[in-house]
Amino acid sequence: MRLLVFYMIFALAAIFSVVLSKAFAEDTIRFIETTGRAIIQNDENINSSRRRALEDALYLAALHGGAKINGFSAVNTDTSIQENLVVQPSSQILDYTIISEDKSDTHFVIKIRSAVGQLKNKGCDNKALKSLSIYQPKIEIDPSAPHWVHSLADELINGVLSSIKSAPDINLTDYSTILLDQDQLISTKDDYDYISLTSGRDRTRYGDYAAVSSISISERQKLVGFTYYNSLIIKFDTEIYEGSSYSLSFSKNKSIEALFKSGGPWRTINLLLKSSKSDIIEPLLVAAKEHAADITDNLVCRKINSMIAVKNGKIEVPLGKRHGIKLSALAVTKGEQTPFNILRVDQVLENKSILLPLNSSLELNKLNGKSIQFLGSM
Repeated sequence: MRLLVFYMIFALAAIFSVVLSKAFAEDTIRFIETTGRAIIQNDENINSSRRRALEDALYLAALHGGAKINGFSAVNTDTSIQENLVVQPSSQILDYTIISEDKSDTHFVIKIRSAVGQLKNKGCDNKALKSLSIYQPKIEIDPSAPHWVHSLADELINGVLSSIKSAPDINLTDYSTILLDQDQLISTKDDYDYISLTSGRDRTRYGDYAAVSSISISERQKLVGFTYYNSLIIKFDTEIYEGSSYSLSFSKNKSIEALFKSGGPWRTINLLLKSSKSDIIEPLLVAAKEHAADITDNLVCRKINSMIAVKNGKIEVPLGKRHGIKLSALAVTKGEQTPFNILRVDQVLENKSILLPLNSSLELNKLNGKSIQFLGSM
């Protein structure tokens, strides 16, 4: 009977643990307030009591983030079986701050607020607005291709650009008539450049992205038996660069083959295999839209990273609304006393955000120049 009761308790605890773990897995980070207590021994240093109270509060916070429960049996010297449960935290305390401390004659009590969870790459759970500059596309056509392919190339590249422009999470700047010259933009200092000082150079800002799409069309002929088949090989390619540095962030490419002509000794078969121009163009336009969707989906899922600057006692990053930063969004940097420093967006401007750390006692100057990654709004 005793053994049955133990296994029922273990089963209920395991179910509770799974449900709790699933609930907490939905969010990357949870904020939890817990209170730790420790008895003050007569001969004990007060710092030891305070440390034990803090450890108690941190342990309770970790348990709130989920628990692993294991059971085992132990045989005593009188051959009786003793059942045991071992409860271990399944989550990690990323950062914490002490809210209050209280000392009485017998106890030391500490209340803390903790950031508990696991920083895992969960794919694209938090899509964010991205600012993108589209530069002049590149078109390359095989001279042996039919003459109407030139107009087809224009139609396809316009299909790619139009789809990107219509994406809901893209803040677009249209530079499609300007050729992107990364080397010139990087080497030119606007303070001493005539064009920059007079008419201005079109640059991609820090935190934004630049896109250059290209399309190449070539012709291929295959002979099967007595019949030859002429196909167009269309290759879409788009490169995305990070603003101001113009370093390659990622690229997407897509290739499709379209049959446009066939011939052989049998007239009837030739007529059956003949394709109309609309039959050729329609699947190519679909491919152009799919290529654009691949680009925008990848772009809006990119992690938002920046560098911290501490100015006038405030934590600033040069990213704002145009970069998808939202009020109360969370961000992390590498910590010293804890695995991470958790920060929250307190103010958002167009191109700048001000953050506050979870730990109010953190020395802000230590954050200056550190890299920071945003996690999304909570």
